[in-house]
Amino acid sequence: MAIQTQGSTGNVLEVDTSFKAARATLRPHEALAWNSIGAQTGGITGIAAAASIFSFRNISANPILVRRVGLGVINNVGFTTAQVVDFGLMVARNWTASDSSGTAIALTGSNGKHRTALGTPTSVDCRIAAAAALTAGTRTLDANTLSQTAVWSTSGISLLAAMDNLLKHDPSDYPLVLAQNEGFIIQNITAMGAAGVGRAYVNMEFAEVTAY
Repeated sequence: MAIQTQGSTGNVLEVDTSFKAARATLRPHEALAWNSIGAQTGGITGIAAAASIFSFRNISANPILVRRVGLGVINNVGFTTAQVVDFGLMVARNWTASDSSGTAIALTGSNGKHRTALGTPTSVDCRIAAAAALTAGTRTLDANTLSQTAVWSTSGISLLAAMDNLLKHDPSDYPLVLAQNEGFIIQNITAMGAAGVGRAYVNMEFAEVTAY
């Protein structure tokens, strides 16, 4: 017979008979909003080193927990000379003016929600490059990238799109926690040859919480 422990709320914790181990189910963070984003750039070409193709800024006073960030690149017009195509995720702090240009990603209504009953993100600015890099706002970037991914490319598929090749948070790990006016960008590391044209694909998952 299993041993049961009942807390003050009336909830029952069941303990395994053989090993006396608590039976627990991992559940997601209690969140105001839980969203995913999937977006692609336009046909980018000639992107300078350290230029950004994606940006995400938390403007709300509530913390945002970033759980996954993934990137893929397809080079549909070949470079004249084969080159490294590489991108890095860099945290931005003291972000007082959002990046501009590109395509804004609207997180309104139920767009991107994991559950309709959840709230809409309070205040974020999220955008992705069109044909040119984003125009940087007022922000302070960390000295080093949080992660990087790269491939050697001439034409065809450069880097298969992934859900978490730039950031992955498992239940026992610490997520990327963004306070108000913090965020991250995905930036091009090596200057992109002008002859090549490609598209970048960004996947992201995040939650807005009242505290963490």
